[in-house]
Amino acid sequence: MATLTPTLTLASSDMNGDVLNLSVSDSLSILGQVTTKQIVATQTGVVFATAVDYTKAYVYLKNLSSTAAEIMTIESGDGGDEYFTLGAGEFAFFPWAASVNLALDSAQGSPVLEVRIYQESAA
Repeated sequence: MATLTPTLTLASSDMNGDVLNLSVSDSLSILGQVTTKQIVATQTGVVFATAVDYTKAYVYLKNLSSTAAEIMTIESGDGGDEYFTLGAGEFAFFPWAASVNLALDSAQGSPVLEVRIYQESAA
């Protein structure tokens, strides 16, 4: 068994005149596979995580591009629902129920998406 400890810190001294200092952390048990890969995005949906290959997991994504126009859209693998976008250098970490495939599109160019999937239990 492996333990993954995600930590999120949000800090600002000038947001709305208030000081923001928020930090949360968790301890996650990882009993299944860990997937690490890089995917080149295109302007049509590229599936990067197929739901049938996983059980509940935690997903880390990062747009490795430094070009502002290379924005990625993370969506369901059937092209139906858009979940969020990642601009150049942006990242996301979220729990995934592995009930739908995950795919990405690029608004422009061919940016690279770093993908890490930490499966909570064995498939």
